[in-house]
Amino acid sequence: MAIRAAVGEPSKVFGYERHCDWLHTRGAADDLLVTFTTPGGEFSVRATPPAGPAPLPDQLGTRRWTFQVTPPAGPELDRALRDARSLVFFHLDATELARPSYSERIPPRVEFNGSGLASVLSYMALNDPDGFDTLLLHMKNFIPHLKRIRFNKVMIRRSETAYFQNDDESEERFTTRKYQADVLLFDFNNANNVAAYTVSEGTILLLGLLTILLGPTQPKILLLDDIEHGLHPLAQKSLLDALKQVMGAFPDLQIIASAHSPWLLDQLQPEQIRLMTLDADGYAVCGKLTDHPQFEKWKEEMAPGELWSLFGEKWLVEGGATE
Repeated sequence: MAIRAAVGEPSKVFGYERHCDWLHTRGAADDLLVTFTTPGGEFSVRATPPAGPAPLPDQLGTRRWTFQVTPPAGPELDRALRDARSLVFFHLDATELARPSYSERIPPRVEFNGSGLASVLSYMALNDPDGFDTLLLHMKNFIPHLKRIRFNKVMIRRSETAYFQNDDESEERFTTRKYQADVLLFDFNNANNVAAYTVSEGTILLLGLLTILLGPTQPKILLLDDIEHGLHPLAQKSLLDALKQVMGAFPDLQIIASAHSPWLLDQLQPEQIRLMTLDADGYAVCGKLTDHPQFEKWKEEMAPGELWSLFGEKWLVEGGATE
């Protein structure tokens, strides 16, 4: 689950403010309760959805939930959540990754949808040049004709809400302000000054992923949705090779990713793969690929992606799953 304790705010255990819409069972109206036991005691977080009908698909992630932490924030809770601080969840969007960005956060971060990438890379280039060079080296391994990544400054407009005090009343006004934003430029062997929004979707998604893994706010647990999106099969293999290298360099890092590509699954061990589907009531069911009744029969004859294509997920509901 996309649950973490925000750095400096131990009571805020759901990463980003509106993720509960994605965690909640579709159509349900009850609270979402997470309870966990640690050496410091038992803790729970109760998330209550806003009043009103269940959100439509295009409204997911737009509602504000309320939270109750038990016991309240304090040293014990802070210690208990320490290992979960850096769990993050992403569904990267190439358009958002390529946008010019401005951030007041130090250090800046890549947001859930990929926005803020240019600010993070600019910060790395200035404050962590060795880390930036390492990231660029990984990119060149994927894209040999890439020479460098550079930055420019552009002016962007942001809509903001301002509050003005008029006697005893506070007046809300909407205003637009200009900010100086970072923008990404790519130099290739055959072309220079290539804007981020014109490079391939796979290139910008790969850059975003590597920035999250190697950037200034490195996570311990990384949740990725549609990890293979925009990448052809050979690039999917290279991506997993890079992730394995990064996990070798950061042994505390755990990556949990969703995918729909049999070619990507072929690069994994069967024991690493979990399948998910919905039961008749709309609840998610998860199980191991290795738990399929025919797995032992076919494991020497087929690659993991072929096994998934053969088995599908219906058996999880028909025969039961172990997770």
